[in-house]
Amino acid sequence: MIKSILNTVNKLVLYSFLGLLFACASSTNDPNSDMAESQIETMPLDGIWKGEFDIRGRGPYDFTVVQIKDKAFAFSLKAKAMCIGTFKFDGEHTLHKYVLFALDGGPFDWATLTGTVTKNESGQKKILSHFKTLNGGDTGALNIAYSEIYNQPSSLEILQGAWSYTDRDKLTTSIAINERGEISGDDSDNCQINGNVRIINPQFNAYHININVTECGSTSGDYEGVSFLDNGMFTMQIANPQYALHYAFTKK
Repeated sequence: MIKSILNTVNKLVLYSFLGLLFACASSTNDPNSDMAESQIETMPLDGIWKGEFDIRGRGPYDFTVVQIKDKAFAFSLKAKAMCIGTFKFDGEHTLHKYVLFALDGGPFDWATLTGTVTKNESGQKKILSHFKTLNGGDTGALNIAYSEIYNQPSSLEILQGAWSYTDRDKLTTSIAINERGEISGDDSDNCQINGNVRIINPQFNAYHININVTECGSTSGDYEGVSFLDNGMFTMQIANPQYALHYAFTKK
């Protein structure tokens, strides 16, 4: 009985945090505003970061995270997981709070990460962290490094055209992006996809994504997230309080 009560409390806390996270994300400024490039606020740890993590010595597992201001969207293909959360930086130390989702699935736990920012011999920024999960009680280390792919410029012109992605379950998703950044498409289960992609800062390789999924059962709903281009692949991470979805589109 006590364990059942604790699990219920943890779920309530988890969903409260998710509700706050997505409410805050929805209230951010419009990335398509006419703000001059010099006025677009950037934070010291904004960027795309790549690395590895272990859980109680098991691993390594790949880890890629897009950090924009105080939000973080991450995924691990080997661990089949996505992480959506917030982070703080005091000039030396980091604090991340992630909700953990099954890849293309729902939330199952959350984790707190404490880390230190350093640089390697070539001057590349790195974040060395340790984490602990709330429900599973797992501990481990996460080490990520700043990726130069973030330094590429972004534009809607680059994204225009038809894109396709087939996941590990052989489900194919096809989308088209027009010159205004409007997204339309469907998948092989006849789920309908509509939304938009917006530039966050034209100097950097990251985009803001809003997607509405319909005619898709429990997966239907509004999603928000980020995307970026990496060697011709348009990687998209979107989520809402019920599901997190990952795509790796290539141009048709």
